Amino acid sequence: MKEIVRIEDFYKFIEEYTQSKSKTDYIFRGVKSVKHKLIPGIGRYNMNQSENKFTKIKEKELLKLFKQKTFPFVNKEMNDWEYLALAQHHGLPTRLLDWSWNPLVALYFAVEEEWQETHSALYVWKKGMKGLLEQPKDKAPFCIDEVEIFIPQHCTNRIIAQSGIFTIHPNPTEEFTDESMSKIIIHKEIRREVKKKLERIGIHRGTLFPDLDGITQYIKWLRTEIH
Repeated sequence: MKEIVRIEDFYKFIEEYTQSKSKTDYIFRGVKSVKHKLIPGIGRYNMNQSENKFTKIKEKELLKLFKQKTFPFVNKEMNDWEYLALAQHHGLPTRLLDWSWNPLVALYFAVEEEWQETHSALYVWKKGMKGLLEQPKDKAPFCIDEVEIFIPQHCTNRIIAQSGIFTIHPNPTEEFTDESMSKIIIHKEIRREVKKKLERIGIHRGTLFPDLDGITQYIKWLRTEIH
């Protein structure tokens, strides 16, 4: 298991995963705590609810409600895959996990909450040929029977800015593991310094969330660093 303990380890990470000729074989997911397992949001929600658990029927109803409530704000021709991706990016619990083609984007999400008491982690998955090259036309997202990778249409600017890609999980309460996956630990003592280095090369809240909320959050953070 690799670790980022010093800033020199950060530079080695950049060199290894941004200059590799086969870099498109990898996707990355950063998490704020090393204790955080690869379980989709809807699955984590179920674990925290002893009585009102989500069934697949309730999950479909949740997506239907999202489609109804967001109708004035979205492209009316989006399909359920695109709606799930959009919902995921705006905080609705779904059976998706966010990943990125860009290792620095994933690293940012691992260190963004620099005050966390536990170490952070970065999952690196050498996916090879597994997954879908585009969102499938012949499958509904609630009918898959194994973990799949899909590249969403760009239904939100956040997906573009974050080089976003998703995994979709047929059993979202189960932890996802794969023999081709590795885990890099980012020590809590270096999180703030890594976050500052990423900001210097243009990876920060304002660029990854290209809207007024993202820019506002970035300015608030920048002010604390300046003063």
